[in-house]
Amino acid sequence: MSVAAWLTGAGAALAAGAAGVWWTRFARLLPAERALARAAALAERRGAFALALLRTRRAAPTPAALAEAAQAAADAFLERFAGVDLFAWTRRGPLGGTATGDGELLLRTGRLEAMEGGGLAVPEEWWDAAFAAGAAVVWTPDAAGLRRTVLRPWGARGRVWGLLGAASGLGEEDFTIVHSGALDELAAHLDACAERAAQLWELEKARAELAAGLDGAMRRLDETNVQLIRRAKEVRTFQEVTDAITKNPEHAGVLAAIVSIIASALEADLCAFLLLDEATGELVTQPGAFGLSHDEGALYRLALANDQSSSVRVFKTGEPFITADAQNDPLVIARYARLWGCHSLVVVPLTLEGRRIGVLRVGSFKKSFFTADHVQFVSILAEEAAVLVESAMLSRKLADSNRRLAEMHRIKDDFVSTVSHEFKTPLTSILGFLAVILEGEAGPLEPEQRRFLSIVRGSAQRLSELVSDILDLSKLEEGVEIESKPFDLAAAARKVVDDSRWRADEKGIELAVEAPEALPRALGSERWLSQVLENLLSNALKFSRSGGKVSVILAHKGEGLQATVADAGIGIPEADQPRIFEKFFRASNRDATGASGTGLGLAICRHIVDRHNGRIWFESSSGAGTRFHFVVPTSRAVTPAPEAAS
Repeated sequence: MSVAAWLTGAGAALAAGAAGVWWTRFARLLPAERALARAAALAERRGAFALALLRTRRAAPTPAALAEAAQAAADAFLERFAGVDLFAWTRRGPLGGTATGDGELLLRTGRLEAMEGGGLAVPEEWWDAAFAAGAAVVWTPDAAGLRRTVLRPWGARGRVWGLLGAASGLGEEDFTIVHSGALDELAAHLDACAERAAQLWELEKARAELAAGLDGAMRRLDETNVQLIRRAKEVRTFQEVTDAITKNPEHAGVLAAIVSIIASALEADLCAFLLLDEATGELVTQPGAFGLSHDEGALYRLALANDQSSSVRVFKTGEPFITADAQNDPLVIARYARLWGCHSLVVVPLTLEGRRIGVLRVGSFKKSFFTADHVQFVSILAEEAAVLVESAMLSRKLADSNRRLAEMHRIKDDFVSTVSHEFKTPLTSILGFLAVILEGEAGPLEPEQRRFLSIVRGSAQRLSELVSDILDLSKLEEGVEIESKPFDLAAAARKVVDDSRWRADEKGIELAVEAPEALPRALGSERWLSQVLENLLSNALKFSRSGGKVSVILAHKGEGLQATVADAGIGIPEADQPRIFEKFFRASNRDATGASGTGLGLAICRHIVDRHNGRIWFESSSGAGTRFHFVVPTSRAVTPAPEAAS
């Protein structure tokens, strides 16, 4: 073989080997390189897509903001991955339901934008399948143009969730390689948006609930504050009414004070009580009404038969009445409203223990001035004031009765005093002539005549004592001047005892005076205080049994002298003791000793001691005797003992 031929053959062999190498490289390595290049390009696109998603991620405080965020993410997807159209459904659950149970179409792109929303509706079983799988599922809908669709769940079911759909005309393999991972990233992005949206919406819902609760609490607080202010005003008004009654118990003054306070509290122009006059069957406007003149026209009377009167109707039914314009209201007697000059009018009943005693009328010169709150306020005041008004009425009746009683007492006392004065002179004459006759100066008397005349003289003496007691009591009650000067109370007591000894001797009663040797002089009237001793001693003798003892005891008690008249008689029954100093009162056991008397002696004693700024009292029990005590002021001088004085 020639060299040329060998070279030719060798060259051909080398060419064939090189061709084989190149064929092997292009046939086996080039696809791998191409796939690697595509993968690198896809990774680059997905990286750019992920970066774009991070840039578009934003808070979605509202459903509209969530839709905008989803649309921005879809746009970023389509910029990098062609050949698919996207749509997304969303549901919001308790965070604010969607318009329909199927949810809301959050976005749609490309050819899907021309389709009706119903054509993209995903059956409920595919919702369940997607969320059960937790990954993409392939759905082949019946809608035209949607040959093959991948559904990817996103969000948290029960809060904010949905389905992401990707419709494509590409083959299954190409779709999976090119779009599946990016679709997962888009779904993950929607997951994050949904979670943030749910948190924001939950916070907003909580804030709204908190704000609503706070608003409600503030409203309730405002209402409570208004109620407290109203109640405080009611309490203050009622306290002012009570204070007015305490300071001015007279009926007219009390009613005037009450209506003035109520009118001031309500800023009213008129206020008056109309009280029931049971004698005439009329409601009578009381004097002292606020804002009214005191002539008879303004202080009118309403017969209970007059049902046209709003006041009469309120009195009968017990229901409050309010009108915005009394002068033009057919339910009000217009002439009375014009007489008062009022337009707005409130009338409420005055009820006490189920018994109505009148009404309270409050008026204003303005129309539509009063409200339901005013009616409630006036009703509360009327309810509280009814007791005070009734008390004032009773006080007035009691005062009137006391005045009439005092006048009757004055007339009686004047009559008794006058009659006593008229009796005094003839009694003196009768007693004088009886003494002359009984002493035989008018001639001898038969025993029977002497007995009869002695009885007459005893009766005349008792009548004379009664007249003297009445005249003394009358003088004391009229404020007779009592001259006070130092005197020896012990000497006065001995004289009274000596003057009464003959009566003690008649009953065999022992009389004694007990006084210390050095006793201060009393400051007062010897004549009147001697009468106190005489009256007390007389009673002690009357109510003591024969053989007993009566003592007059004097003692120095600090700034006063105490005199005690003690007996061991029948005593004073406990039931009689509270009345023992009343005029004309006599103990119920007086017949036990046959004691006579007028029932004025102790009343005179009390008046005399009171006029001396002293005190009188007693200690007694039935059947165990009585001790009467009185204390009068002392003089600075000391009374010497009887032996030293002599």
